[in-house]
Amino acid sequence: MSRGVPGSVAPQRGGVSPRAGWRVFPWDPGAKPGGPFSAEHVPPFQGHGRFDLPDVPDGVLYLAELPEHALAEKLQDLRNRDLDPEDLEEGGRRYALTSTELPASVFERIADLCDPETVAALGVPPDDVAAIAREVTQAIAVRLHAEGWAGLRWWSVFFGEWHNLVIFRDRLDAPPVWSAPAPVQEDDAVLAETARQLGIRLP
Repeated sequence: MSRGVPGSVAPQRGGVSPRAGWRVFPWDPGAKPGGPFSAEHVPPFQGHGRFDLPDVPDGVLYLAELPEHALAEKLQDLRNRDLDPEDLEEGGRRYALTSTELPASVFERIADLCDPETVAALGVPPDDVAAIAREVTQAIAVRLHAEGWAGLRWWSVFFGEWHNLVIFRDRLDAPPVWSAPAPVQEDDAVLAETARQLGIRLP
């Protein structure tokens, strides 16, 4: 296992825990844990995502470091448009926000590809991290996984201030513990900030 490379994740501002990861999903309160529309559900078929591990059965878990970023992933097609109430739903289920606290054993083994020293030490060209070609970006994830890392951190396609955490699920000692899902309401502060950042006009 290669651990001699700096890879610690910088603390968040605004009181958000640096080890917290956020996601937004269409929630069914009656869904079975781990089943579709539950906080624990991870799509079983991967291979098209930027840092997917196509040949690893457990795949990866994508998280945002901020709740606004997690919601933006779902609402990005509404940039510079009006928000309709149905835009906060998917498949007839309301979007909900949830978070998990990453264990220190995982958090400390995340390769921070936003850090110049880490990128240089790993020998990963920055252009490759931001490449459109999935065979290029997935090759980075495959390499880091083979070297023993628990995941990686990279900047968002939205803004440089937003970052993603990509967790290799087979490096988790136990399933993540998720916070109680919070349905996204039209008067939510998180929605207001997400809309401001993306230029979405609220009712």
